[in-house]
Amino acid sequence: MKRVPQGGKNRPKKALVILNPVAGNRDPTLSKLVVQKLSSLGWEIRIRETSSIGDAEIIASKIGRRNFAFDLVIVSGGDGTINEVVNGLVGGEKLDIPIGVIPTGSVNLLASELGIKNSVASTVAALLSGTKRSISLGKVIGRDGERVFLVTAGVGFDANAISRVSMGIKKLHGKTAYALAGLMEYLLGSFPKHKVVLGGKRYIVGSVLLANGKYYAGRMVWAPDADVGGPGLQIGLFRTLGRLTLPIYVFGIMFGFLSKLKGFHLVGADEIIVEGPKGQPVQIDGDVLAQLPVRIRVARDKVNVYAARSQK
Repeated sequence: MKRVPQGGKNRPKKALVILNPVAGNRDPTLSKLVVQKLSSLGWEIRIRETSSIGDAEIIASKIGRRNFAFDLVIVSGGDGTINEVVNGLVGGEKLDIPIGVIPTGSVNLLASELGIKNSVASTVAALLSGTKRSISLGKVIGRDGERVFLVTAGVGFDANAISRVSMGIKKLHGKTAYALAGLMEYLLGSFPKHKVVLGGKRYIVGSVLLANGKYYAGRMVWAPDADVGGPGLQIGLFRTLGRLTLPIYVFGIMFGFLSKLKGFHLVGADEIIVEGPKGQPVQIDGDVLAQLPVRIRVARDKVNVYAARSQK
């Protein structure tokens, strides 16, 4: 194992680890070794494991109600688990507590944005000697309430594909589960149209993808100007979307020419309204957590997250 920095005197020494034991299909050794390293450096660690969807949010919302005061919340999981924790902190008005990340999920877009690799050395280095970044949040507002997101939200093809991913398949196959779900949606999906209001103008589109970060589906850059620490959202409108055009968009994302495609429009904005067939899913940080219609905008809240030292 590579040597990691020993950290400074002012680093937090009391941490709550919220661990999703079924995140992705990764070896649980990463979380275990990170905790062991921090403990060996004198950190006082408490671990809370989740057992079902929503547990991480409940745990985070109750931080501060007990005697043990945490300097840091470390999330072991993917983007969905981190989303739950941040929403719990928002609900509990505890956004002053910084977050650390152990990237063990099926997809770890936030970790990619923060420059944290899937290794003990990289993860511990970010916690001990990394940069504390202020992360902007987006907010999805629907009939069932509102929810913030850190990296991405979407309506249309990717949300419909994600809705086909069951927890059992996700646990066994990780990223492959999303690829299979995408193929199923491509072959069986109806490609519905959606009405959007953006910048005072109305559009009819096939899909909408919102970026608070530049990465999509791993390390593919689709919104190069997006910055998790910057103002505003990058909003991608897929004007024409069907079985003939979807493969072109996919290759555009994979090989970096998406912005040159005639049917795609990328714009920076603070708010968008999306309507469509009732009950159509909305994906938030990789999980379906809302239904149309929705209003999506920049949130007032921000959260502090530890990033690799080379990050802004």
